[in-house]
Amino acid sequence: SPSDLLSQFKHAGPRTRTHVRAAELLDTTVELIREMDMDELLHATGCSAELRPPLCQTDCLSNRYRTIGGECNNRQHPLWGAANTAYTRWLSPQYQDGRAVPRGWDLQYGYHNFTLPPVRAVSQQILYTQNEDISLDSSLSHLLVEWGQWIDHDLVLTPQTPSKAAFHTGVDCTHTCSRDTPCFPIQIPSSDPRASAQSCMPFFRSAPSCQVLPLCHREQLNAITSFVDASMVYGSTGPLASALRNHSSPFGLLAHNLLHSDQGLAYMPYLPRQPSRPDPCGPLVTSTTLPPCGHLGDSRANEHLGMIALHTLFLREHNRLAQELHLLNPHWSPETLYQEARKILGAVHQVLTWDHYLPRVLGQKAHLELLPPYQSYQPDTDPSVANAFATAAFRFAHVTVHPVVNRLDPGYRPSSHHPDLPLHLSLFASWRVVQEGGIDPVLRGLLLYPAKLQTPGQMMVEELTERLFQAQGGLPLDLGALNLQRGRDHGLPGYSAWRRLCDLSVPATVTELAGMLGSAKLAQKLLHLYGTPHNIDLWVGAISEPPLPGGRVGPLLSCLLGKQFRALRDGDRFWWEREEVFTGAQRAELQRVSLSRIICDNTGLGHVPLDPFAHTAHAGDMVPCSHPRIPSLNLSAWRDDIIMFDVMSGYQFGGRVWLPRVTVGSLNETLNRDCLTLKQSDIHQPCDSDVDECAQEAPPCPVKAQCVNTPGSYTCTGKDTAVLPRHRRHSIRYKASLCSRQHNQIVLLTLCPSIPSLLPVCVSQR
Repeated sequence: SPSDLLSQFKHAGPRTRTHVRAAELLDTTVELIREMDMDELLHATGCSAELRPPLCQTDCLSNRYRTIGGECNNRQHPLWGAANTAYTRWLSPQYQDGRAVPRGWDLQYGYHNFTLPPVRAVSQQILYTQNEDISLDSSLSHLLVEWGQWIDHDLVLTPQTPSKAAFHTGVDCTHTCSRDTPCFPIQIPSSDPRASAQSCMPFFRSAPSCQVLPLCHREQLNAITSFVDASMVYGSTGPLASALRNHSSPFGLLAHNLLHSDQGLAYMPYLPRQPSRPDPCGPLVTSTTLPPCGHLGDSRANEHLGMIALHTLFLREHNRLAQELHLLNPHWSPETLYQEARKILGAVHQVLTWDHYLPRVLGQKAHLELLPPYQSYQPDTDPSVANAFATAAFRFAHVTVHPVVNRLDPGYRPSSHHPDLPLHLSLFASWRVVQEGGIDPVLRGLLLYPAKLQTPGQMMVEELTERLFQAQGGLPLDLGALNLQRGRDHGLPGYSAWRRLCDLSVPATVTELAGMLGSAKLAQKLLHLYGTPHNIDLWVGAISEPPLPGGRVGPLLSCLLGKQFRALRDGDRFWWEREEVFTGAQRAELQRVSLSRIICDNTGLGHVPLDPFAHTAHAGDMVPCSHPRIPSLNLSAWRDDIIMFDVMSGYQFGGRVWLPRVTVGSLNETLNRDCLTLKQSDIHQPCDSDVDECAQEAPPCPVKAQCVNTPGSYTCTGKDTAVLPRHRRHSIRYKASLCSRQHNQIVLLTLCPSIPSLLPVCVSQR
């Protein structure tokens, strides 16, 4: 059923399910036993373990690569931005009972002397737009819309409760119109065209978080990392990240489909078939026994053809990066290749989102004001996604979705073999990619066709309000009503409170509201439903505002989006512009990143637009992939400079730049580690000065050897230094670091496992 499908793409992993089970026990128990000691409840339900902060490492790897689950990004607050933590709040929630009951739970409950309208009535009277009655955006391609959802899936996944029955009565939530947590069904008004077929639409409350204290109200859970880190490619838990890798490859690759390919290019691997769960991704009538749902880092990967195309594209891009890095650095281990490719791909997503996507959404002026140039990492900034952003603000693009999925041939013409599809026929249809031409026709359609233009009378197409999941059978859902009900479930305050948060004027009359929305008709409709501007649900109020110059969102959404994306940037210890994350040469290359280039490198497309987010009016305006304004990412900036040195004698490399003395541990220990970190305090002397090691209290050479000082190092002479006995090789302590006047804090050593002997040892400067 459509309700089952909604559960399918909100499917939580084992780690999230453990948290949710504990949180549901706690939430329900708190309702029943208000006076019981909270510490006892936390322990008895399992929530105390879920809230315990992790122990953060401080070694080289933890400084170089972010964790899969996002924990320890901030060392003082290790759970900030981590997966399976609560959304943050910019305003306190307004639950009906002050603790957990959603707004609008009691249909007669008054807010500012008015009851809240049924969300389905708001969808019908404000949002509903016939598929044929839309205007097209002359400036933006539909790929911009797709990118917004793609990044949303990097930031936000709100699992719904896994419980299917009401806690108090045991009734199945899919077959009841009674409100009993977790059932929060959507009413169908008597005037609704659907009223003859159904009296309500199933809706399950979002899963709670264990984070009840000290807040004492219900919070919802973000099952994935808050950071823009390409988690939809790699996953947000260790087991999932491991399951997505090709462990038999020496190149650090992600796993791909072994049964089918796209003219030699990879498809995403299939999910293992689960007999207890029906497969929603295949055609309704098929003889195939293959499980066509794809297995990638986000459970929503199969939601529709555009999302499947982007998942496939970036699976290929990771593997392309990893293989190129191997050619540059054949001594790198599979783990290093995987982590470096993952690190680059995460940075690519940050550049494309902040520098290419957000200016078009916010408008150039608002973009510069809300997101001024990056200065530095701010450890006191919480990068966690806010509840209002996840539940309302970043759902703005739902009203820019086109009702048709266009598929085009290599000449960017309508394809006779793979014709255009109504949007609802592309949902959970990953089988179409394999059987109907791969991802190239879909990408051409996204590049050439424009986004839908939002106007006060053209909000959300009927494909989304009347036909959501219709192709899979059962009564379809309504995305607009789901958005509004979700906001009430999460206790989001009304429209006026958010205007006040952003220092914007608050409307009190229909005239003032009409002035803000630029439409007297829309203002009248909203007040007819809500009675007062204060009660308007955040999402519908925010999307109703006319866009700022050059952008596609109004003042309130600009404020909320800017606030969130600035926190995501400044509170991320691994932000790509931070000097400690990439070298200057690497940052210069990353600035040249182009989504068109990524498409060229990983598909059969030979012609693309210079700006894939801009609407290209004619297919003839596409340029060849060899165009100089679509540069390739030059990975030579990631090549290691290999330096050989003898662990006993040290090594001087050129002029006044040499190896200072730093003790880093036993050779045996070092060979089993990927890298070592040396602090500035470990460097005994600046790079352009020398120290006489032989004059120290404990000379570094063996007892029978003579120590001879050399510029930047020392030499041990004598018979004990020529050949080291095999039994002594694993106990040698060596002194090595790389230092230059330009990089006085160079810290990374990478040992080359390809060298069979322990002498000489290979180190690399990063």
